[in-house]
Amino acid sequence: MTPAPWKGRGTWAARLFAALYLLGVWLEGVGWGAPFHAALPQWMVFFTQVSALFPHAAQFSIDYRAEGYVCEAGEWRELDTRPYFPIDENDKENRFQRVLFFYRKQKAVLNAVDQFLVDRHNGGGRDDGIPPDRRIGGVRLLSIRSPLPEIGAPLVRVHRVPLAEIPEKERKIWFSTPGGAISQRCFGKRPRGVRPRGEPFGIDPSNDEHLVDPGPSDEPRDRTKDDSP
Repeated sequence: MTPAPWKGRGTWAARLFAALYLLGVWLEGVGWGAPFHAALPQWMVFFTQVSALFPHAAQFSIDYRAEGYVCEAGEWRELDTRPYFPIDENDKENRFQRVLFFYRKQKAVLNAVDQFLVDRHNGGGRDDGIPPDRRIGGVRLLSIRSPLPEIGAPLVRVHRVPLAEIPEKERKIWFSTPGGAISQRCFGKRPRGVRPRGEPFGIDPSNDEHLVDPGPSDEPRDRTKDDSP
């Protein structure tokens, strides 16, 4: 019994559609999907972009930390932000981590974080790694980019490593309280000829991670491009 002609045509149409779909997925994967974007409706383009969701594997574990400028000692010391951001304090969904991930280039936001941390520490009452009777005049906000273990290497449970044990090459400073503001907070006004040791220079807009954030995130994603904040 010979099949009906329409069944044969339907089979070939399905094969053609499948071939075009796989071609679209492949083009997206190699970065040549632009012709499909112009020729197809957006709802169809969406289903070809599955191969471009995560085009690069993460190479680093990214963490964000803070240091406080201790007025009396004239030096920077690690400031534990977890007491001031208690929700999900030990994971990447902590509010401090999310603020730095999304807004590390926004000067107004970082200035607000600076003021918040200085006020909270100087207000006392929390164990943040700097004695509460030691006044701080400013903060440095930085990211830690620790290499992920090699494939097959023994896995170590995630734990917080003191900043002093993290190599300088794995740190990147995103914001430092300006020296004038530090002096004003520490001394009431900036003494003539006095420059705080290691005086910072504010936010550096040229900084960029160029890394995929390895943790869960609710950041809107452009599915056609790498998520490189």
